Amino acid sequence: MPLPNSGPRYRTTQTTLRFALLAAVAIVINYFDPPLPFLPGAKLGLSQVSTMLCLEMYGPLATVALVLLRILVTGLIKGNLMTITSSLSFVGSMGAVIVMVVLRKVFGHHIGLPSVSTVGGVCNNVSQYLLLLITRTVGILWYYLPFLVVAGGVAGYLVGGVSLAVLSRLDRALHGSVTVESR
Repeated sequence: MPLPNSGPRYRTTQTTLRFALLAAVAIVINYFDPPLPFLPGAKLGLSQVSTMLCLEMYGPLATVALVLLRILVTGLIKGNLMTITSSLSFVGSMGAVIVMVVLRKVFGHHIGLPSVSTVGGVCNNVSQYLLLLITRTVGILWYYLPFLVVAGGVAGYLVGGVSLAVLSRLDRALHGSVTVESR
């Protein structure tokens, strides 16, 4: 007779529960993530820690689902679902996720998590900037783009470092003394 918590149904429930927890954390952090006072329109993006964890733990499809869920729920809570704010969040997050997935497919774990997150942070800001140019929401402010690239890179690196630390602790908590510092 198998143990009650060792079958495939238990693993599916655990996976679903962990995914839901990542989504809830992403939504709460995104809701309270304040804008940076020295760079209008920019945020630190700490909710991306959940995105990075999801990418590492569950892969690209689950990560896209997490991002869509975060944008939808946060937009509903804040009341700005059908505004440029949600569009910017969607385009930036999807641009970042696509590039991070490609980096992971091409380089595997030969490229570190902070590096993947740094490139994702830059792509997030560049994608958002391009959307603003395409929709003509903002004039041609090319001088603002270098600041966004630097801010995205710095924030992405910080998010990648935090993600690596959290992932390492999760692995130790779930699997014993396994370390992931090589990620």
